[in-house]
Amino acid sequence: MYGVPQGSILGPLLFVCYLTGLPSISEENSFDMVLYADDANLVFSGKNPHEIEYRAGLEMLKIKQFLNSAHLLLNTNKTNFISFHTKQNRNPLNPIITIEDYSVEQLTDTKFLGLIIDCNLSWDEHVKFLTKKLSSGLYALRRMKHYCNLTTLKTIYFSLLQSHISYGIAIYGGTTKKNLDYILKLQKKAIRIILNLSNNESVKKYFKELKFLTVYDLYILETVKYCKHNHVLNSQSQTHTYNTRNHFISERHNIELYKKKTTFAGLRFLQCLPQDIRIEHNLSQFTSKLKSFLLNISCYSFEEFYELTVS
Repeated sequence: MYGVPQGSILGPLLFVCYLTGLPSISEENSFDMVLYADDANLVFSGKNPHEIEYRAGLEMLKIKQFLNSAHLLLNTNKTNFISFHTKQNRNPLNPIITIEDYSVEQLTDTKFLGLIIDCNLSWDEHVKFLTKKLSSGLYALRRMKHYCNLTTLKTIYFSLLQSHISYGIAIYGGTTKKNLDYILKLQKKAIRIILNLSNNESVKKYFKELKFLTVYDLYILETVKYCKHNHVLNSQSQTHTYNTRNHFISERHNIELYKKKTTFAGLRFLQCLPQDIRIEHNLSQFTSKLKSFLLNISCYSFEEFYELTVS
């Protein structure tokens, strides 16, 4: 008998030991690999779609051989791939990737670590998935508002709405304005339920009073924190993406999709912040100051953020 007993205490550790050599099976380093528990993801990129297709098939065969040598079985039912392309590409590649006699299924979207990734990186499917969770949170608020005080209702909001919105927002937050506005609409509904407000009453001032960040503010917060935590600002300065007045110089890009990159968006937001926030080196203090700043402005759009911050 071979393998790792399912459900055992040492199972995860033994499985990691089994897969230690997996990332190094390609001598040409023709792909990037992301390993998480028993889930392996390969990322192939290049300018020639047919070359990518060939490399993917070749490397998948190597992985199958590696697993066979370790007496592990590849779950072909859970093995699939996505071909990423922009929405403007009217003739996307539909590659055929095989592992021995098995044809790998092509998907238009897939769930990875709680995020639904689609082939256009539009995040439309993830937002649909997210709004279903938020609707459940709104239902809970409606049921509990007759029995709970304000403090408890705020706890429910943070637990059942904001926690879901915040998760992965540095990645999916680059979606369309239509998607973000719909999430914002659900946030407004939550505030009206909590404070028992009428549907036509403005709730903008209550975001600050309740200390709720709008979906736009949450995206700004998380992208800027990512840049600060990963020292993106310093690395960009060293490569002269900042001029002598310490203003961010945009990286060159040919497609609109590039603007959704976490570091690109985060640095754009960072340059608009007040200097006392930008120069704060302590990450905890930086986050606290940034949250307070965002609560004070409670943005309903990125345009509003730039109008309020760019002098």
